[in-house]
Amino acid sequence: MFAQLRLFPSRRLALGFAFLLALTAASLDKAHAMSQEAVKALGVISTAFNSNRTMNGEFIQTAPNGNTLQGHFFIQRPGKIRFYYAAPSYTDIIADGKTLSIEDRKLKTQDIYPLSKTPLKVLLSERLDLARDKRVKSVDLSEDIVSVVVEQESLFGDGTLTLIFERETSLLRQWTIRDAQGYDTTVTVFNIETGKPIKQSLFKIKTNLFSDMENSEN
Repeated sequence: MFAQLRLFPSRRLALGFAFLLALTAASLDKAHAMSQEAVKALGVISTAFNSNRTMNGEFIQTAPNGNTLQGHFFIQRPGKIRFYYAAPSYTDIIADGKTLSIEDRKLKTQDIYPLSKTPLKVLLSERLDLARDKRVKSVDLSEDIVSVVVEQESLFGDGTLTLIFERETSLLRQWTIRDAQGYDTTVTVFNIETGKPIKQSLFKIKTNLFSDMENSEN
C-alpha cells in the first residue's frame, strides 16, 4: 500500500509535465509557423522593392499636430530623393546619394546632413533585406498590408521607421518616422509609378544656395 501511495503522485506529476510539454511544443510550433510566414512575406517585399530602382508619385505628409502638406516625390535608389512641397509650404528636400539638403525658400535657410545619419537611410538603401535586417523590431501581417518597424539611429536622436507595404503588390504605401520624443510624422504616397527614368538634375544640391541668390540681388 505504501508503495502504491508513493507511485500515484509520481504518475500524476509525470502526466502533468507531459501535458505542459505538449502545450509548449504546440505554442512553439505556432510561433515558428508565424515567424516563417513573416520571413516569407518580408522576402517577397524585399525582392519586389529591390527590383524597382525608381519610384515617383504624389504624397501627403501628416505632422505630429495633425497638419498636412502635400506635393510630388521622386526616388532613385540608392540614396536619391526629391520632395516638391506644394503651397503653402516653401520646403524642398533633396538627397543626392550622400547628402540630404532641407531648404526653406521663405526663410532662405538650407540645412545639410550626411544621408547616412538621417531617418531616410533605410528607405534609400541600395538593397533592402528586411528578413535578415537586425534593425527590424516587429512585423505585423494582415490580409491586405504588411507593417514593418525598424529601429534606427540618426543625428536627430534614436527612433523608429515604420514601413507599410501592400501585401498583394508589395508596393510601399506609407512610412512613419517616430522621433526620440515619440512624435510621429507620416508620409502616405499614391499615384505611384515605378521603374521610370528620372532626370538627375532633380537630385542636384546647390550649396550656398541662398547666399548666392542674395548676392545676385545686390
